[in-house]
Amino acid sequence: MSGIAGAAVAGGNPLTELLAGATRLGGIYHLNYDRATVITDDFVKISAGGVPRTGFLLAAATVPTQETELPLDDAEVILLRVRDTAQLPNESEMVATRLAAMRDADVREMKPDKVVDNLTNGQIELSAFDCDVLGTFYSDTVARQPFIQWGADIDNVYAGARYFVYVPSAEVLSFIASYPQITEQEIEENKAPDLIELGVVRFASTRRRAIDAKMDKVPARVRVTDFISRKTAVLGMTRAGKSNTNKAICTAVFEHAARSGKKIGQLIFDPQGEYANVNDQDKTGLRLLGVGTDLVKIYKMRPDPKSGQEFPLAVNFYDTNELPTVWGLIQDDLADQNAGYANAFKTAKILEPNRADYPAGKPGDGEFFGDRESAWRGRLAFYGLLSKAGFPGPNKGFSTPFKMGRQVREALETDVPGVVRVVNPQQGVCAVDSAAGARQIMNWLSRRIKEVTTDAVPAQYRSLDFSSWRDCDPFKAILDVFDAEVGTIVLNRIRLLVDYHDANSRGDLADRVWLDLVAGKLVIIDLSIGSEKVTKMLSERLVFRLIDKANQRFRENKLNVPIQIIVEEAHNLFDRDKSGKSSVQDDPWVRLAKEAAKYEMGLVYATQEVTSVDKRILSNTSNWIVAHLNSDNETRELSHYYDFAVFAQSLRKVEDKGYARVKTFSGKYIIPVQIAKFDHAMINRARVTAGLPPIDIEA
Repeated sequence: MSGIAGAAVAGGNPLTELLAGATRLGGIYHLNYDRATVITDDFVKISAGGVPRTGFLLAAATVPTQETELPLDDAEVILLRVRDTAQLPNESEMVATRLAAMRDADVREMKPDKVVDNLTNGQIELSAFDCDVLGTFYSDTVARQPFIQWGADIDNVYAGARYFVYVPSAEVLSFIASYPQITEQEIEENKAPDLIELGVVRFASTRRRAIDAKMDKVPARVRVTDFISRKTAVLGMTRAGKSNTNKAICTAVFEHAARSGKKIGQLIFDPQGEYANVNDQDKTGLRLLGVGTDLVKIYKMRPDPKSGQEFPLAVNFYDTNELPTVWGLIQDDLADQNAGYANAFKTAKILEPNRADYPAGKPGDGEFFGDRESAWRGRLAFYGLLSKAGFPGPNKGFSTPFKMGRQVREALETDVPGVVRVVNPQQGVCAVDSAAGARQIMNWLSRRIKEVTTDAVPAQYRSLDFSSWRDCDPFKAILDVFDAEVGTIVLNRIRLLVDYHDANSRGDLADRVWLDLVAGKLVIIDLSIGSEKVTKMLSERLVFRLIDKANQRFRENKLNVPIQIIVEEAHNLFDRDKSGKSSVQDDPWVRLAKEAAKYEMGLVYATQEVTSVDKRILSNTSNWIVAHLNSDNETRELSHYYDFAVFAQSLRKVEDKGYARVKTFSGKYIIPVQIAKFDHAMINRARVTAGLPPIDIEA
């Protein structure tokens, strides 16, 4: 460590170094446990480079001009934050004098300081600031080394004037903004912290005086580890710099993982495709972290197989191994449909029954095999329905069994030859090996059953018995939708899911993503294609599966692998009305916020709507990066957390891109920061740290 933090470790009295290079602003003439009133004058404010609202000031019992040479009384430095101006005890007299000076200056067309004497001029330039008392820096010893400790209050209040107040130097301001640069534990364990320069300290939108005073480039450093396995809110209006912040954090975590040798998986839900693709303006992007490796994997609807990084996001709806996932996705999509036929369809039992759920012995066997036969027939109907709904079938690999009596099968083969494959003629087990074949069988069965129902059976079919098909609940529930006479709404809703079908996809997306994350890869889920509703369902099901897999790993006493889940445009995925009415188990994002900490799963959510986020998520958020919000409704909600109420007005007023107020897990107070712009240098620095060659910006 260098600078003040290094001095704390090296020895000496680092408290006095907090005042090195400081500009004396004035003194405290009123102090309580929460507020301090600071008196100053205009000349001093100019020489100090201005005093912006929310700026940091230091208060110490010192000897003027000898601040760094003598021990501090009480061996403490109080940190103040400017809240607003304050009235002086003789404010009314001061106002009257200023009024007179201004009136005379106006009449005589002169500057006000030219129409009054020096003594009066000095008096009318006096003013005061109302400041929040943030806490106390004081000397401590850690591992037999001096250490600047922090207390989030003051432990004594003096009645008389005691403290002089200072504007800190650039170096000290960086120390304050980055505190703690090193912790007691790191000193004891002789570990170096992993810090990143999140940006520079910025107290005001107007930066003229900060630039003149050389205070506009003061770095604010944060701990990368604060953003791992914890919850982070990145809040602000569109174009306020949320994505820029997330990219910088993701790159820093990637670099930290490479430097430390730890596997840290990162999963980004990307609704606009801005993470999955290279930005046209600056020709860089997160995907470039993985060029030449498999460290970055992108799942999208229309992947480019030649890229080496892109893989299908869609599910093969005809993959019989994925039937539970596909069926669950459809059930979720139809959750708001309550018509009788829709409820029957949603509750149709087409999944393979578990023999362990039935009694032992022959009665249990009979019941199990009967339910399995019903599920097979329901599945045949389901795959036929998918074909009718326009889901393209795979060229190979599809097959689904069903039972059909010999006479019915022979009649079917006569009318529709070549679609049925006999598996076990004694037991009547058959199979169909194509989606089109399943639809043909369903068309044929639908016509035969209608003929029976309407008592209009042709002569060649009068000897056939379709009662086992008509009495099969799963088959009948799906047949009602297949016939489309009463199932048009359900059928149309299923058709909307066709974008999420890829006949060439293999395996469960959650299984593939989980393996990627456990291997420490950065995974981007490109959700830029598809309806918002289905995107939300797909995201929620994936998060549920990942939490369950992490829970299983935890129960098996395996070491956790830190996983970060980054959600862009979180208001599109979080549903506060829904989550407010649900249990924790019903909402994946609330589960992630409340339960996943023990699995070392973190959440970074970016949104312009604080009110769209469930309070249970907000209450478990450790890191806050807040840019411009245009609504007092949003800032009022934000004001419930830490002391963001102090910044509410400026958050609504100031629209500068990337200008944020930051509170991290390790940080002791909110820091106003101009977030560093994500650029190609960050990408290459992370690649070099990972042992990869730099990549040209035109790649």
